[in-house]
Amino acid sequence: MEVDDEVWDLVNMRKRSNGILATADRKGNCNVAIYGSLQLSDLETMTMTIGDTRTLANLKQNPKASFLVFTGESFDAMKGARLYLEVTDIIEEGPVLDKGRMMITEAAGREAAEAMRAFVTFKVVEVRPLTAT
Repeated sequence: MEVDDEVWDLVNMRKRSNGILATADRKGNCNVAIYGSLQLSDLETMTMTIGDTRTLANLKQNPKASFLVFTGESFDAMKGARLYLEVTDIIEEGPVLDKGRMMITEAAGREAAEAMRAFVTFKVVEVRPLTAT
């Protein structure tokens, strides 16, 4: 599933939008967290660098996740999308993770980058509007 230009901008130009990732473990126990490192690398692929968190543990047990991206000062002014994702790879060592850490260093500093434990790649399975239609 390919994302359109509006979703691309909302995800990759997130200085003006917010992103929330929802995951669940194999038993269905949910977790939701704000993430700044999720990016679209192409129209069908999302990536992130992540620390040793509940989210990472969930993704190792259950490859399905949802990412909510939105912007707006009020409910009536909100724009956004819901992206349904499936993990295709979790890399825990090597040059790909090193490059992700380098990018985190530039964006958030060395301490944040050193906390990163994995580089996760997702396939975008479905994109839906922010609000039900």
